Amino acid sequence: SDISLLNPRESLPPAVPKDQIYLTTMGIDTPFDEIGFVHVSTTMRMGYAALNNKLRLEAGAVGADAVIYVTYGVENAFSLIPFFVSIPYDVLVAEGIAVRRKQ
Repeated sequence: SDISLLNPRESLPPAVPKDQIYLTTMGIDTPFDEIGFVHVSTTMRMGYAALNNKLRLEAGAVGADAVIYVTYGVENAFSLIPFFVSIPYDVLVAEGIAVRRKQ
């Protein structure tokens, strides 16, 4: 998981519970402040529900109440085990823009 704050010197809004965070692959019609770019990943066996949960947790931690323009994908990673044997495996990834809707 990674969050890149767009305005790191500004104070962040209070954290938001994950069940109150809206995810969309599109934009939203209400005015909002952009907080940052969020990127999360999980193993294939955990599935998209776990991926969306991580996305909500990361966004909520910085005070976002929505993540817009969410994109999903699969990336190839490598697992190193003893004796430096590299085994490729796929991970699910999601990324989007964490925002706080204006009241």
